Parts: sequence; C-alpha cells; structure tokens
Amino acid sequence: MSPEAAEYVAAFLTDSLGLAQGALPPGQVPSDLAELLVAALSGREDSASDQPILEQKIQAFLGQFEEATLDRRGYLLRKARWPGGASYAACLTHDVDNLSRPMGHIVKIRGRFSAADFWLSLLGLRSLYDNLAYTAALEESRNLRSSFYFLSSNYDLSKISARVRRLSEGGWDMGLHGDFGTHDSAEKMAAAVAAFKEKTGLTPRGLREHFLQFDYAKTWGIIDAQGFEYDTSVGNRDRLGFRLGLCTPFHPPDSHWRPMRSIELPLVLMDTTLWGYLKRTEEEGMRDFSSLRERVRQVEGLYTVLWHQEAMRMKGGRLYPLMLDALVKDGCFVAPGAVLAKWWRERSAPMQLGEKELSMDTAPAGLRLRFKAKEEMRLSLGGGLETKAIETVVRAPAGALRLRVS
Repeated sequence: MSPEAAEYVAAFLTDSLGLAQGALPPGQVPSDLAELLVAALSGREDSASDQPILEQKIQAFLGQFEEATLDRRGYLLRKARWPGGASYAACLTHDVDNLSRPMGHIVKIRGRFSAADFWLSLLGLRSLYDNLAYTAALEESRNLRSSFYFLSSNYDLSKISARVRRLSEGGWDMGLHGDFGTHDSAEKMAAAVAAFKEKTGLTPRGLREHFLQFDYAKTWGIIDAQGFEYDTSVGNRDRLGFRLGLCTPFHPPDSHWRPMRSIELPLVLMDTTLWGYLKRTEEEGMRDFSSLRERVRQVEGLYTVLWHQEAMRMKGGRLYPLMLDALVKDGCFVAPGAVLAKWWRERSAPMQLGEKELSMDTAPAGLRLRFKAKEEMRLSLGGGLETKAIETVVRAPAGALRLRVS
C-alpha cells in the first residue's frame, strides 16, 4: 500500500470515529482493515455482502483503539457521529424518473394501484405518477424533510420549476438525477447541471446517477469538479446489502489518495430492488426494511433510503408512511442529503487534544462528545459543565470549545 493510501485510511478512520487530530497515525491501522478499505474504494468491493462488513470492522477496531488509549492516557474523548448523539441517522431520498405515464400504460398495470386511485386517475382527478406534493405532505406531517433528484431530460423541468422552488424554500433538498452518460463524461455532467440551473433557477447540491451508474475511476472526480456537495449513487440495484461495506458518509479519494471536498452518502435500500428485482411481497419488503435498519443502527450508521416518488401510490411504494413512522419512533436523526453532508463536513472540523485538554475552534450545533475513562475523572467545560464520570456524553456548545479533564 502506498504511503498516500495509508495516510488517507488513517484520516478516514479519524473522521469516521470522531477522533482528535493526529490520534491515529497510519502505522496504527491494522493492515487487513486498511487493505479492505482501499479495495472497496477502488471498486474491488464485495457487493454480495448483506452486512456492513467494513463498518463492523471499524467498530471492532474502535474497541481495540479505545482499550489501548485508556491504558496509555487514562481516558478517550471523541465526537459522536450524529446531532444530539442519536444512535443512527436516516437520509430520505426520491429519484424523479417520471411525472406522468400514458393512460394505456396505467390501465395495463392497474393492479398495482388501489381501486380508488385508479378510478380517480381515469376521471382526471388524481395523478398517479406526479407525487411530489403527496410525498412532501407525508413527510411534513411528521416534521421530516427529504431529497428529490430531477432528471434534466425525460420531462420538462421548466414546467415544474415553481413547485421545485417552493419545495426548496420549505426545506426539501433539490438535487440532480444524472442523465445517462454523466457518470463518466465531464462534458455531459456539465450540460446536465447547466440545464438544471437554467430550468429551475436552483443549483443542485447533491447528485444521484440514473440506474446507479458509477465508475470508480471517473465518477467521484467528475462530481467533485462540478462542485456538488455530495453524491449518493453508490449502492446495489439487484440485491440487498452494502455495496462498499459502508453506511457512513466519507470524502472519496482522488487518484492520489487525497480526500475530495464532496461527500459520498452510501445508498443502503432502493425500493425497486425489493419489488422489481427480488419480487418481494409488501410484508417481506417491510421485514427487509426493518432488518437493514437494525444492521445500520448496530454500527451507528446512516440509513440512506431511495423511494421513487412515482411509486408512492403503488403496491410496495405505499409502505412509505409506515417506514417514516418506524424511523420517527426510533428517534434517529432524519434529514435530506444536503443537511447530512453539511453536518458531516462541520463535524469534521479538527479537534485538538492536549495532555488534559480538548479544543475545537468551530464545533457545530448539536455536537456531542463521548467520554470514557479508566477511572472516575472530572470534566470542566466553559458555560458551567463540571462533572465526574467514568463514561458520559457531553453536550458541546456551538463555536469555540474548550474542555478540561482532571
């Protein structure tokens, strides 16, 4: 492994686990973990894995690192992954492939819809494929927001631009659904971005490639060069599981193993995988949703879900409200892609650790610090916190942060 790749892996793990800057030198990363991570991000991943195997190995490494740090230093302070110290996070996303279909097509597949929806469609009283407002209303009623990804071709974006802007103003994230060929052509990507901007008046902050097309040697570089804040294209189409073995955000490497500015939000579950590829029943699909959610929760990960907006009234797709209720009940941190990418970038601000002091110049709002000590120690934080603990979660004030351990 090159020194550059080793440096990238150490920085990746430092960021993922919320460690202080310099706490994990490249030489302390187990070689098998480093090699697996490099292989995954080079496109040599085990896409058949139904477990977040790399996340599990990272959590196992954290246990070893924690034990060694407690023996050497007596305590470990690290940043929690999610705002408020939530046990996991969820990213709600919707690809917008179609907004209408011919009535002949609807009649042909009428068995996918409820009788009421089908007849309302025949009467021209309900659109079965344009569910932008319907989807947003489901989320609004639960105080949630999501990301929508629009094609710059296939339908006229200018005709829905007012609605797209209203959703954006309401807190929803409006992103680009990359047209065919944008994943390996900088020119086609630039044209798609320009068309999106011209027709909507908005700049897309996030991207998902159509049909999850992806080229490890090209796509991340094209995304970064276009100034996208994040991508969420890396996932499986025809099987359940974790394409990279990862379910937390990360900065992809460039060709020299330097972290890019853009962030990847790995995709965990796509609706068409359940109904189109695996032919699941609704009951089976809900079990799969719950099983994957639990695997993500066990590693404090990010559960990125793709539910096509045009499928919201179809069999299978209509489970979406039940999924939202399950996430709300769990108390996880639920947000659209742009919010999650912003959080991860702000959380990545360097944390300096002295012999008995921790400091951050720009701690984000909502940050929590996880503290573990070999024996009871006193924590002192500007703003009034002073407590003794062996293990606790500390609420960090936004902005400059200074915390002393004694």
